[in-house]
Amino acid sequence: MTNQEIDNKIRQAFSNAAPDVLDAVLTECASQEGKVIVMTEKRKVSSLKKWAVGIAAAFVLCIGGTAGFRVYQANYTVASTVSLDVNPSVEITVNEKERVLAVDAKNEDGKNIIGDMDFKGSDLDVALNALVGSMLKNGYLSDIANSILVSVDNNDPEKSAELQARLAEEINKMLQTDSFSGAVLSQTISSDSELQKLADKYGITLGKAQLIQQIISKDTRHTFEELVSLTINELNLLSKSGSITLDNVNSVGTASDKAYIGEKKAKAAALSHAGLSESDITRYTCKLDSEDGIIVYEIEFCSGGYEYEYDIHAVSGVVLKYEKEPDEDYVAPDKPAEGDVQTPDAGTTPDTETPPDAGTTPDTGTTPDAGTTPDAGTPPDAGTTPDTSTTPGTNQVPGSNQTPNGGHHHRSEWHHQAQTCVGETTARNAVCAHAGIAFENMTGYKCEQDIEDGACIYEIEFECDGYEYEYEVDGATGTILKYEKEYDD
Repeated sequence: MTNQEIDNKIRQAFSNAAPDVLDAVLTECASQEGKVIVMTEKRKVSSLKKWAVGIAAAFVLCIGGTAGFRVYQANYTVASTVSLDVNPSVEITVNEKERVLAVDAKNEDGKNIIGDMDFKGSDLDVALNALVGSMLKNGYLSDIANSILVSVDNNDPEKSAELQARLAEEINKMLQTDSFSGAVLSQTISSDSELQKLADKYGITLGKAQLIQQIISKDTRHTFEELVSLTINELNLLSKSGSITLDNVNSVGTASDKAYIGEKKAKAAALSHAGLSESDITRYTCKLDSEDGIIVYEIEFCSGGYEYEYDIHAVSGVVLKYEKEPDEDYVAPDKPAEGDVQTPDAGTTPDTETPPDAGTTPDTGTTPDAGTTPDAGTPPDAGTTPDTSTTPGTNQVPGSNQTPNGGHHHRSEWHHQAQTCVGETTARNAVCAHAGIAFENMTGYKCEQDIEDGACIYEIEFECDGYEYEYEVDGATGTILKYEKEYDD
């Protein structure tokens, strides 16, 4: 019952309590004209009865007002908040009847999937179907990025859990077809002012903010700012690849890794860079990880008295970072020791390489700044760090000046190659692949061609989703030489 209907009922009640009988009274008076009317004393209504009647009337009005408030609350008050995250972030508020009150986009991609659709007053199920369908149609959900997060916030924990389970099941059914299989993460959330500030700052839902916070709490190497730019599919892969168990997050389906080169190629790139073959290594491990918001294959192995750690760009296969240091658990083949762990000294020569002793600084080969992503084949120009890993007192380690696929480039060769540039389109496509951003989603795009040390360089800048990007691309090969990504103030 609406407020207007309640007001009409109250007016009708008062009208019925005092009926319009004036004409009937005047007629009766005319018929009695000239007659003697005996007046009898009328007993006064006691104040107690008046009080009782007043209480009854007040009770009726109270009941009516309560009913009206209850009706208003059921129709216009937010009972639950449901958020959907892929890369688009959308928040849906519904009343107790699960009728949509509003659908709000939290970022530009969210606006794209809502388009000109008006969901106000529609069933929650209808809105979900339309929004998920729009994500599929616009390519946000696909074979290469198939994960979606649904989060439910309701003051009643039991209702939250029930709605979470039901919506996750409905979305999962929508994403399971003959040609496509999705992955659904679901959780219940509760209001958190600090987390809400982070969500508002980065243009995401409270649900995605809570998921990121959980990953950080399990793996403190990561930061909120680093992970916020990742899609739900990337966060899903990240949580599954490591030994992370997320609390209160239900998962159905398998996150797609089809956008990446795969472990086999990443391993080959690392071994080529190190100048080793599979038969040379032991204690090999590989997992997907994130470095500065970029998905990488983190590869570790041991060989010839050394430990190697590599970060391989998961899309391009470029060696982003590597470290090489003495293996403390290594036992030289010519000095077997039962139950005794030995580190090879300067006199030991396993596999033609001599690991440095305790007084020697290990070769890290790490790129000096997180913003640079030199390929192993990157020319040793200013601003890049070529692979010059050497063991003190020995020859250069095999693999230096090698590209991930084993090719060799010297400075003179790079200068020669720079005579022909790949073109802006090729450079731009390399940047799009590296950043994981479609060109049409970029704003403020600029591209300048420059010459540095005789080499052709493309300098590309743009903004997207609250971040500023700056790239330097090798004009001869299309390789990413350097990049920076920072929050757009």
